[in-house]
Amino acid sequence: MFDSSNPPIEVSVRMLDGAVIRGHLNKGQSASLEGVLSKDTPFLEFISKDGQRKYLSKHQIAYVEPVEPLRNPTLKPQIDPRVATARRILGLHDGCTFTDAKIAFHQKAKQYHPDNYSGIELPDEVEKYINEMFRQINTAFTELRSELNKVA
Repeated sequence: MFDSSNPPIEVSVRMLDGAVIRGHLNKGQSASLEGVLSKDTPFLEFISKDGQRKYLSKHQIAYVEPVEPLRNPTLKPQIDPRVATARRILGLHDGCTFTDAKIAFHQKAKQYHPDNYSGIELPDEVEKYINEMFRQINTAFTELRSELNKVA
């Protein structure tokens, strides 16, 4: 019935007499609804919902509205907040690999390792901060490692 390489356009057509019909317009060689409507031909090839083939006179049409096909909703995958936090702590993006995570972990762990500050008199708050950061870095890498191993 239609050229399958150029599928028809589903439309709702309001005629000048007030009648509304729904069906498909054959696009022919046109790539769009605008292309079909702007052709110099006086008729449009129309297939009604019940499958009847008709030719509509353009001068009898009040307007044509495209009917958008129902789309499957695209749901974004749910990101585990622990994994998102782990990526943020290590400074990584969503598509990171295990190697990226390992490199980031080693850089951060070297920076915040408590042994780097042994023998230095630090205020208690700074010591607590360094220890907490080191703990968070280790936890973040553990979370990411288990998540990235699931994907691999």
